[in-house]
Order: sequence, then C-alpha cells, then structure tokens
Amino acid sequence: MRFFWIACAFILTLAGCGGDPSRLTVTHAPSVLQESVSVRSVVLADISLPEYANGSDVVRQAEDGLIEPLPGLIWADIPEDAMANDIVRHLSRITNVPVARAPWPLSSFPDAELTIRADEMLLRADGLLHLTGQFAISRDDNPWADRIRSFDVTVPVTGTELSDIADAHAQAWRQLSEQIAGAL
Repeated sequence: MRFFWIACAFILTLAGCGGDPSRLTVTHAPSVLQESVSVRSVVLADISLPEYANGSDVVRQAEDGLIEPLPGLIWADIPEDAMANDIVRHLSRITNVPVARAPWPLSSFPDAELTIRADEMLLRADGLLHLTGQFAISRDDNPWADRIRSFDVTVPVTGTELSDIADAHAQAWRQLSEQIAGAL
C-alpha cells in the first residue's frame, strides 16, 4: 500500500510541475438499476460535505492520518455541486420520475424532499474511498413515510492515475444514489 501512495505522489508531483494545476472531473458511472418508487417527483434540497472535501483541493489521508492535498490537483467543479448534479442524474434514470435540485423548477410541488449530509468523503491511506453520512427523505403528503438513513460506501481506488480517483468518486456517488432510490 505504501508503494501505491509513493507512486501516486510521484505522478501527481510531476503533473504539478507544469504550472497550472490539473483539474479533476468526476466521470459519470451509469447505473443499470431500475427502481419503482412511491413518489412522483423529488427535489434535492440540500447536500453538504465536510470542509476538507468541499474545497478546491483534491485531498487524501496520509499514512500518519493527516488529511493533505494532492499536489498540483484541484477539482474541476465545486464537489458539492458535482455530487448533487450526479445524484440528480442517477435518481432521474433509476426512478424514472422528475428529480431536480432546489429551487424546484416546476409549477407543481415535488412529492419528496431529499437532504444529504456526508460526514466523510475521503481517500484514506488504505487506498479506499470512504463516503459516509446520512440522507433524509421527507414527504408533506405522508409524514409517516419520512425517513432518515445512514450510508457507508467504500470504493477501492484501482490505480494511481488521476482517472482512477475520479472513477472511485463516480462509483461512490452512484452507489449512494442507488441506496437513496431504494428508500424512496
């Protein structure tokens, strides 16, 4: 595992020597899941990430446990926005109902409101991306259907390339979307 991080640091250091930092964009990892849900529409009202995960720097946990930026690498988009857009895209395809970010763009009100609070989104020293937290689904028409669920998604980073880090985030966000769809 130590070799993985040394190789990753070396590659990223070389990438950072060219002046402007490289921008990491998360690729879309389509889901094949189709889920019947009890709502006709969903609004993603809010999503929050820990401060270290929502800055412009792409970070990882070092072997000493400290969280540090990967040299010469920044996110192409604000991570909360990128994650929110990806989850909306996944939920729309998985559930086949209208899903949008707040503010709700249609004249009718959405059936369900989704809030996501991640307490960890971190590439740990073990080479795994960890995404943990809670999501809440509230429904005005049926308060008995309101729910709060915890999530704990772990995805291996399969290599040392920048695309491997992006792919791990895409897989984690897809898995979270599939869990949310199952709770709708």
